[in-house]
Amino acid sequence: MSDKNKFRKKIERNNKIAASVISLSGYGVILSIIALFAFLLYETIPLFYSADVEQTISVPSDKSSQIIFGDIDSYKELFFSINQKGLVDYYNVKEKKNVGNDTIPLHDNEKIVLSEKSTTSRDRISLVTDMGRIINIKILLRYDYDKGNRTIVPSLNLENNFKVCENRNDSSCGIKGISYDVNSNGTKFWSWIDNKGELYLKIYNSDFDNYYDYNLSQQTSTFGLTALVVDTENELLITGNNKGELYSFDISDPEDITLKDNWRATNNQITKLAFLIGGNTLIVGDSQGGIESWFQTRGDDGQLHFSPIYKFKKHNSAITQIIASPRNRSFLTIGEKGTIHINFSTTDETQYEFKMSDHSIVYASFAPKANGLVLVNDENNLGIFNLDDKHPEVTFNSLFGKVQYEGYNEPEFVWQSTGGSDSFESKLSLIPLIFGTLKGTLFAMLFSIPVALLGSIFVSQFASKNLAKIVKPTIEIMAALPSVVIGFLAGLFFSSVFEQNLMLIFSLSIFGPLLMLVGISLFGLIPERIRRAYPSWVDLTFVFVLMGLVYLLASSTAFPLEKLFFSGSLKQWLYSSLDVTYDQRNSMVVGFALGFAVIPIIFTIAEDALSNVPKSLSSASLALGASKWQTVKKVVIPAAAGGIFAAVMLGLGRAIGETMIVLMATGNTPILDISPFNGFRALSANIAVEIPEAPVDGTLYRVLFLTSLLLLSFTFIINTIATFISDKLRKKYSRF
Repeated sequence: MSDKNKFRKKIERNNKIAASVISLSGYGVILSIIALFAFLLYETIPLFYSADVEQTISVPSDKSSQIIFGDIDSYKELFFSINQKGLVDYYNVKEKKNVGNDTIPLHDNEKIVLSEKSTTSRDRISLVTDMGRIINIKILLRYDYDKGNRTIVPSLNLENNFKVCENRNDSSCGIKGISYDVNSNGTKFWSWIDNKGELYLKIYNSDFDNYYDYNLSQQTSTFGLTALVVDTENELLITGNNKGELYSFDISDPEDITLKDNWRATNNQITKLAFLIGGNTLIVGDSQGGIESWFQTRGDDGQLHFSPIYKFKKHNSAITQIIASPRNRSFLTIGEKGTIHINFSTTDETQYEFKMSDHSIVYASFAPKANGLVLVNDENNLGIFNLDDKHPEVTFNSLFGKVQYEGYNEPEFVWQSTGGSDSFESKLSLIPLIFGTLKGTLFAMLFSIPVALLGSIFVSQFASKNLAKIVKPTIEIMAALPSVVIGFLAGLFFSSVFEQNLMLIFSLSIFGPLLMLVGISLFGLIPERIRRAYPSWVDLTFVFVLMGLVYLLASSTAFPLEKLFFSGSLKQWLYSSLDVTYDQRNSMVVGFALGFAVIPIIFTIAEDALSNVPKSLSSASLALGASKWQTVKKVVIPAAAGGIFAAVMLGLGRAIGETMIVLMATGNTPILDISPFNGFRALSANIAVEIPEAPVDGTLYRVLFLTSLLLLSFTFIINTIATFISDKLRKKYSRF
């Protein structure tokens, strides 16, 4: 084989290797993008899983006495129950055996008929007997650790008891409903409804060691009551009657109990009331299975009144129990026929429906971590269930629709993921973040597109080669500036400069375009044969002189104009006349800083596209008598339209994905306001802000992954559109 053939085969072999490596690299890029999308979807999809309930164990019980209370510890290892005879049984769920019992002392032939857990203190329980006694107990579950093994040691403490009446034979002594709570100060609240439907309130003031007793029905003529509840802040007592009316009592001052408000909630008998965690949302159940949430909003009179918010899926029988979750705004509603619904108040969703059996449920409770349920039916069957409902706050509507949150008078788009208390209601609307991203991008593009495109046209078509060799590399070097540096300067330096010179910037925005147009028009009156004779630096000198005149005019008129039209302060005038607050870190600052970062991308790609237009096209146009500007406008720009559009779209993608500048240069306030004088929060900045607050696999954690997926999708779609339209434009002008 000749040396020539060997050399040719070597070249072909190297070409195949290079083609294979390049192809593999291209496929690798595609696979990387697909893998990134797949990973983000993998972390996001669990947000939309529905709730699931699974029974883990059935606890054996004594059938001779009805269980009226049951609960379980935080680890779902020790279950305890209380029956009507006062027997407290402790059952180890893991070992499936009884591990002890206690006895609540009762009188002869006395039995417990009602139980109520303290609204805020989980280990305190109030028991009602058929002799008209209220017995208060405390069951503590202490954890002992020995050589890595956890042992739960229960203990029963009797706190106090009292009789609501002396005569057991008096039918009015029976209690058919009770609400009980002990606050952090040790003050205790009991409120009950007797068999006549009358309402009583008893308060123990720990500061003065005395009791306050009230018969609220006699004081306020509220009779025929059927349900009641005390809020978690111990400020309101709400009670409902058989006509569907609700009464609100102010109990914040034990010495002065007053009827605060009353209103009609339904046309049916109210059978059950409950406050959710936080004590703001009231859940109302009626005799026809209706479930409705209420909380206080400010009315036309400026006062707070309870308003109907959401209606949930109805039961097919009267509501007998409403149990609030100790962790979030989930709650159970139980119908008379044993139907159980798991609802979430913020999203207006009934997430799961099931039945333990065909028998009615006499007692139900959430596990302390809201990851389990305890159910007891009228056959004394005890069931412990696992509850898998990790992300009840998230629905499509809660992410992208308006939601009425506690304390808001109407539905709104709100992002506020965390708060200062366990009862905080997460607000996870992505609309303010999407709006903020688009707002920041808009102001950045308004600043960067004119500067970058006009600069690229000047450098590629009008500037001398020596000047172009200086300007183009200088602008390209700008792209190497770290965005954190630009954000730092914008947040600490430019924001204060803008605030101190707001009127000057306003004047420049008026006089700048006007004087530039006048100056360019005057410059255009000079005959072209004379202009061609001048060196290129004359044009630049004219522009710089004109810019200097613009600045002098704006700076000399800023204060007089501010005094004449804005009473001496533009910021104050904006607030007093337009109700617009000027924030130091606002959209103007972000637009300037982010635009500064985007300019090099748009300029470089647009300049390359303009410079690559064949010289024969512009020469032919000039030969036909067209001016230089006419040639650029009618020939060069259309020919380079694909590249120019791609430059703008890539700059748009860069602006959408920017993090540090929008994080440092704006106030990160997730609001819906197009005003340039206030800030916003972008999707990218939100990820950086919320990362420290996001526990792994929590709702916020996965919502941040959803945010990342949206951001990646935006940039991917924009770049795809840019490529598609650029190709179309190139094909359109390929005839040149």
